[in-house]
Parts: sequence; structure tokens; C-alpha cells
Amino acid sequence: MATENSTQSATTSTEDRKKMAMRQLNGTSFLTLEHVGYFVLVVLMPVLLLTGATIAMQLWQSKDSSGGTIMPMLYNIGAAVQYIDTNAAMMLTSGLIVLAPLMYCLRRRISAEYAKRPGYTNRVGYKLPVYTALGLLAAAAVGSFGTMLGVFLNSLANIGVSGADIGQMYTQQFLPALLAFAVFGMAAWYTMWFAKGKDTSRVFVNVIGLLAAIMAITLFVTTLTLNHETKSNTVQPQPYPLQDNSPYPRY
Repeated sequence: MATENSTQSATTSTEDRKKMAMRQLNGTSFLTLEHVGYFVLVVLMPVLLLTGATIAMQLWQSKDSSGGTIMPMLYNIGAAVQYIDTNAAMMLTSGLIVLAPLMYCLRRRISAEYAKRPGYTNRVGYKLPVYTALGLLAAAAVGSFGTMLGVFLNSLANIGVSGADIGQMYTQQFLPALLAFAVFGMAAWYTMWFAKGKDTSRVFVNVIGLLAAIMAITLFVTTLTLNHETKSNTVQPQPYPLQDNSPYPRY
């Protein structure tokens, strides 16, 4: 009788351990999914911010150079391009509004789960997304720095050349590359320290959220302003009285 009870208790404890292990495995798998999603956003959000800055600049440039009296067809082309840019701006604004809070929620979730599973940081599912994001961000930062260096050397080579617009090189190429280098460099720096075990996610996510809010407001206000200006500047056809060129007198 005692042997049967001990066997039954051993079987029960074994089943409990199996259930606990399965529950832990399911929780770890879900944490890995959240972990991957978070670091996808770590790479994606800087790209969206830089894309938003590019679209905003294109909108203001299309406003200043859409059409003229010599080639009125350019007005229609500029209006079509502006329509595409404004739609892209609104889609990007929606994406920033959705993804910034999602990134904040994922950070809170995975930070709490890391504390519950101290051994999770040694898993491949933890290290692979971190180092993949670090590699992508570092490559983007190096590419941006290379673009800056190329513009600088090109400007030196064009000193004294007639027709070379060095100022335009810096405003249209160097400054966007500098902005990209700053944004990608910040994200790569954060990811590097995260890989080393120093978690500064709260500061990083707050900065990204602030930049996303500023960019969303900028895109919305820019689109609103340009749409109203385009509507107010639309040329309405004016009716003209018909001229009677008939040689016969009117009665």
C-alpha cells in the first residue's frame, strides 16, 4: 500500500513538472515573439522618422516649384506629385501613431519578463534579434557617414569650378546624411549597450516616442496647410460674354 502511494505521488510530481515545463516553454516562446517584435521596431522606427523628414521636405519643395506661366503643364504634374506625397504623409503619420505606443508597451512587457526568466538572456532567441538589429543599424550609420564624407570630398574637388553649386550639395545631400547618421547612430549605440547587458530602454523609447510625436504633428500640419493652400489657389474659370461678329445689324 505504501509502495502504491509513493509510486502515485512520484507519477503526480512528474506530471506536474512536465506541465510546469510546458507552461514555461509556451511563455518563453511568446516572450521570444515579443522580443523579436520589439527589435524590429528598434530598426523600423528610425527608418520611419527619416522617411517622414524626407516627405516633409519634398512637400515644401513641391509647394515652391509647382508650375508656372511658361509651362502650365508642370502645375498638374506638381499637383499630382503633391497628392501622392500628402497621402504618403498621412499613411506615415498613422504608422507613427500606432507603432510608437506599441513599442512602449513591448518594452514594458519584455522588461518584466526578463526579470522573471534570468536565464533567458543566454538563449539564441534572445541574442539573435539583438545582434541582427545592431548589425543593420551599424551598417546604416556607416553608410550615412560614407555619404557625408563623399559629399565633403566632392565639394572640395569642385571648389573654383564654374557652375558647381556647393551650397546645394550640403543642403540636399550632406544635411540629410548627417540626420540619418545621428538617428541610426543613436539606435545602434543603444542596441550595442543592450547587447552588453546595460538596459537603457526607457530613455531610448521615450526619445523615439517624442520624435515620433513631433514628426506626426509636423506631417499632419504640413499636409493640412498645403491642402488648404492648393484649394484656395485653384483657378476658377471666368465666364466671358460672347462677341457677335455678324455683319448684319441686330434688331
